[in-house]
Amino acid sequence: MNHKLNKTLYYSIFIILVAQLSMNLFIADFKISIAIIFIPVFFFLTENFPLIPVTFCSAFGVFALRVLMNWFQSGTLDGSIASFFPETGFYICYGLLLCLYTHWLKNRTLSRILVVLPLIFIDYTANFTELFLRMQNDALTVKTQLSILLVACLRTLVIWCVLTIFDRYKLLLLQQEHEDRYKRLLLLISKLNGEMVWMRKNTSLIEETMNTSYRLFEKLKASDTDPEISSSALSVAKDIHEIKKEYLLILRGISEALDQEFQSDGMYLEDLLTLLKDSVTLTAREQGKELSLSVRCSDNFYTDKQYALMSVFRNLFNNAIEAAAESCVTILVSQTSDSDFCTFEVTDQGPGIKEEYINEVFHPGFSTKINFTTGEVNRGLGLNLVQDLVENQLNGKIDLTSRPGKTTFTIQIPRQILEKRS
Repeated sequence: MNHKLNKTLYYSIFIILVAQLSMNLFIADFKISIAIIFIPVFFFLTENFPLIPVTFCSAFGVFALRVLMNWFQSGTLDGSIASFFPETGFYICYGLLLCLYTHWLKNRTLSRILVVLPLIFIDYTANFTELFLRMQNDALTVKTQLSILLVACLRTLVIWCVLTIFDRYKLLLLQQEHEDRYKRLLLLISKLNGEMVWMRKNTSLIEETMNTSYRLFEKLKASDTDPEISSSALSVAKDIHEIKKEYLLILRGISEALDQEFQSDGMYLEDLLTLLKDSVTLTAREQGKELSLSVRCSDNFYTDKQYALMSVFRNLFNNAIEAAAESCVTILVSQTSDSDFCTFEVTDQGPGIKEEYINEVFHPGFSTKINFTTGEVNRGLGLNLVQDLVENQLNGKIDLTSRPGKTTFTIQIPRQILEKRS
């Protein structure tokens, strides 16, 4: 109840104050203002707008303030009530007609221009009501009627313009929201694509572990080992088998969902890298680092391998950010093409990789990133994932050169694999 009362007071006070910005049209005390414009604007743009309460509060508030201001100026109330009271008729008539119209409009779908057009009649009728209270039959002259009709048209035009601007603004916000959601979806799918690589690899590992457990059971059963121990080995094999079935169901479900998405349109290379740049810049800031990522592309080609490429670049970027000892991380991505291959070079200015580790970094589980305070070790799957994506999904190859201050990953992928006509 208090919330509704507060809304009524806020809107009413605003309209009362704006109503003081007015001009006389053709007779004394008949004032034309833009205040009435805000009642339909607020109604169409505000949820649960208290139309009738605001109408009556505004009507008597405008009347009271005009009388008060006239008293301050002239020092007397003589004639003030008679001069300004007809204006309450204008606001009440406008508000009641608008209420009836919006009640009729409910559950009807009309374009904005068709919704606004009847406001001309409402404005004209409200002005005519005020004039008739002031002038009686003198308000029926052609000049007077044309004047208030013109005022009604102009104010309704302003209402239409304001509502149209808000509609366009809401549309822009909605488009921006959809774009942001689409970007997040692309990043999510690229991450899922990378994780799927590991899930497929783990399928064979689960199978091998299950077979090992069963062979262990067979050996224990054939020996003089306690039967309870051999039964435990068999139980482990059975449990792994059940895990494998559930795992494969999950894997199939995710694969089917991703396969449908992978059939969608692709992306231009520069758009892909720009999207990743925005994402990894936020990642760097979360780690207290500032990322400077430069991109040089000789060919802004269109590709349907966007998710694999995003997984590759995201892992390389994140590795560079995590490995950087300084707060400023600099990464350069360059792309060139010849008749057969598209070549990418991803270079960072981090501490580099020791020569004895060069041949190990692509092995799963290998990591040089250790937190000596907590003992936490990075899972060391990023570069192995990159290698798998480049070599198995994209039929390319990846090489690494490194020295202190400069580490470069060179990736070559056949152009016929990457490029797709848009």
